[in-house]
This record gives sequence, structure tokens and C-alpha cells, in this order.
Amino acid sequence: MRSDKHTSEISGNAYQRRSWMLAALISLAVNLVLAFGLATQKQTVQQTFIPPELDKPFLLKDGQYNNAYVEQVATWFLSMALNYTPASFKYQMITFSKHIDPELYGEMRKILRKELDDITRQNRSSTFFVQKVRIRGMNALVTGIRRISIGATPATEEQQHWLVKLTQRRDGLVTLADFKQVDAAAVKDFMKR
Repeated sequence: MRSDKHTSEISGNAYQRRSWMLAALISLAVNLVLAFGLATQKQTVQQTFIPPELDKPFLLKDGQYNNAYVEQVATWFLSMALNYTPASFKYQMITFSKHIDPELYGEMRKILRKELDDITRQNRSSTFFVQKVRIRGMNALVTGIRRISIGATPATEEQQHWLVKLTQRRDGLVTLADFKQVDAAAVKDFMKR
């Protein structure tokens, strides 16, 4: 009887040892799979440029921005570039420059510096009133009325069309890729695409 009890305890201990070894192996396998998953996981950091004033909700789906976001960012860039006084333009130029695509930065910086000199010399102010925004992907065609004053005297008031091209960098940040005034033919071409 003692022999049976002793044999039973030994077989029970062996069974328990095998159970713990199996649990340890399963745990090791799970940890290896998790470690491999973490090591090969794509590290993504998403940054979103939010203009100071938002008037519409926007959506980022599968890394793509919707039209409401593109419209708000494009009109913010236009506001920074076309609504100014001689006293405010330098600050606006610095803020605007922070959001320019690196490939466009050098060229745009030269244009903005020349513009600053002209604005200061002429004591020129500008106001742009948005009338319509058309969106195609990350491009916006903005139509509006621009009023320019020299000192306190109104100089011109005309309808203008501005093409604002945005680009989304690998890190998700949206920057300005192109910014230019276009003619009515370019508006028609933009609408055909």
C-alpha cells in the first residue's frame, strides 16, 4: 500500500511537472510571437496641422483628409498671405513660413521677403474675402474679392482665383506645396479634372 501511495505521488509530481513545463513552453511561444510582432510593427506617428480657427468638423480616414479639412487649411493659408497691413505682415510671413513644404521653402521665402519690402515701401494693406472654394484631393481653388489699399486710400478691388496645393508628408503633417494666383482658364481646367 505504501508502495502504491509512493508511486501515485511520483506519477502525480511528474504529471504536475509536465503541466508546468507545457505552460512555460506555451508562455515562451506567446512571448516570442508578441516580441516578433512588436519588432516588426510599423511605427507610425500621425501629426495633423490644425489651423487656429475651425468652422467645420473634419475627418481623417485611412490617412487621408476630407474636403472640409483641405478647405480650412487652404483658406487659412490665404488669410495669412492676403489679409495684412504693413505692421502685421512680418509676423504673418514668419507664421506662414513654418508650414511650407521643404522643397518650396527657399523659393517662397524669397517671394515673401520681396513682398514684405514692397508692402513696407508702399504702405500697402490687403483684404481677401472668400466667395467660393473648390476642392480636388489636396488641392483647393479659392475664389474671392481682394481689396488693396495704399495708406488709407483704396487702390484696387478685383475678383481673384488662388490655387493652394497641400502635401501630406510621411509623418502625416500637411504642408503648403504650392500657392499661386491663377486666371479664369485655370479655374475651368481645375473644374474639368
